[in-house]
Amino acid sequence: MISQSLEEMLYDNIGKRIRTIRLARGLTQLEFSKRIQLSRPSVTNIENGIQKVSLISLYQIGMALNVSIYDLLPESVGRNKKKRINDSIVDNSL
Repeated sequence: MISQSLEEMLYDNIGKRIRTIRLARGLTQLEFSKRIQLSRPSVTNIENGIQKVSLISLYQIGMALNVSIYDLLPESVGRNKKKRINDSIVDNSL
């Protein structure tokens, strides 16, 4: 089970990544909220790590920002896991 402080850090990190990418795309919170069909306050809460984001919302966020869901996850969770999955697929296909 994940400790509460670790869980809070994960959601905080995810929120910061979402905000950074959203701003890089030149989207306001209102424009972004319409794309992902969430309220603007929900976007604010997600970006601040206050509101937990569901898997389907994370997928919709990735699609709206034109990034992989892995790009929204912390480095140690997202990209390393993706590499292990890809390595596993390659190993199993041999």
